Amino acid sequence: MNQHRTQPYKYQVGGSLPTNAPTYVNREADEQLFQALKQGDFCYVLNSRQMGKSSLRVQTMERLQAEGCVCVAIDITNIGTADTSAEQWYAGIIDTSIYCYYV
Repeated sequence: MNQHRTQPYKYQVGGSLPTNAPTYVNREADEQLFQALKQGDFCYVLNSRQMGKSSLRVQTMERLQAEGCVCVAIDITNIGTADTSAEQWYAGIIDTSIYCYYV
């Protein structure tokens, strides 16, 4: 009898999957985004809710960082309010980028 037990996988609904999630499915978009970013191309990912955009970002950042790239993820919904000026909004992006770089 095999007495070695592995931890059961807890299926995750919603949110980005961790890089080691056995349920993550690599898609053509994974390689396309990775290669384009490595070449320095401007990229954006558009899709419906719950279609894997955040998990794609997590996976791609992990791969880029493994190759020595510095990556910063900015959630622009957390920068400013309706009263925030354009200058303050852009300053928030710069501040977040600098903070992420040094963390």
